Amino acid sequence: MVEQSVAVFDAVDGITDFTLVTAERPDPGPDEVRIRIAAFALNQADLLLTQGRHYVKADLPIRVGYEGCGVVDAIGAEVTRFEIGHRVSCIPNVDGPYWTAGEYALANERFLVPWPHGWSAAQAAGVWMQYLTPYFPFVELFPIKRGDWVMITAATGGTGLGSVRLAKHLGARVIATTRSEHKIAALHEHGAEVVLATERSDLAAAVMEMTDGQGARLIDDTLCGPYVAKLAEALADRGTMFVHGALAGDNTLTLPVLTLVHRAAGLYGYSLINELRRPGALERARDFILPALASGDLPPPKIDRIYPFAEVRAAYERMRAGQQTGKIVVSLER
Repeated sequence: MVEQSVAVFDAVDGITDFTLVTAERPDPGPDEVRIRIAAFALNQADLLLTQGRHYVKADLPIRVGYEGCGVVDAIGAEVTRFEIGHRVSCIPNVDGPYWTAGEYALANERFLVPWPHGWSAAQAAGVWMQYLTPYFPFVELFPIKRGDWVMITAATGGTGLGSVRLAKHLGARVIATTRSEHKIAALHEHGAEVVLATERSDLAAAVMEMTDGQGARLIDDTLCGPYVAKLAEALADRGTMFVHGALAGDNTLTLPVLTLVHRAAGLYGYSLINELRRPGALERARDFILPALASGDLPPPKIDRIYPFAEVRAAYERMRAGQQTGKIVVSLER
């Protein structure tokens, strides 16, 4: 048995947290590729899993890592798109127990793409969640039209900044929210026309003022909890809010139904995993995003901080504290 180090969330010496443990290095099966990981990126979904607040339930020890990059180390039967030595990036894989937070990882070849030319390992590791997550609501579910006002909450995380970029790529006018004043400049740099403080008491009124009374045609919310009712007041006539996170720490929401009725508005519970399981969805998203990356219309992700593998706990502590602007990445480059 060949061993490797992997990152898990587990109880060790009376402390439950992220740590490194030894595991067997896996061999690829049919349609699978084994990757020697160069870097993996952190995502809020990792934290939801460890807190028992994800609809996917997991028992300790919990493997983590939805995206990463590296070099193909071995290939299984029927693999046709990649060979040993190819540099690849991982799209978040929903078809099985695939995790990137380790020295080696398996991936179904459908969920691999070439490592973008000229990009660093940190950039190649952190690109897919940030653009894939907003792709489905922005392009397929509630297509953005040029000139639409789109509101994005908690916009300074990796996926938030990617959502701002994708909305701008589609021609939207973006309202971004943040709880940290020192992050406002980064949101303007990414293209947001308006940046508002999440906590301001007149948030909805400010949105209406900035949009000349129209409101937001689409609201991308990762806060949930008590914020949903306040955000709903900022919806445009026949607008839609989709909720796909719970950064406020509360998976429940309460809002007066008349807020929606008055606007003929909609509230949608969104999951990237659900969308990727639909036939052809992965291929459509991949074929939309790849050309935009190649042309530079969608830029590499903004990297907040890179941690060595031995400091994986510190990396997650930074994410838990909400300190990041962009992607937090863990490096395994040798």
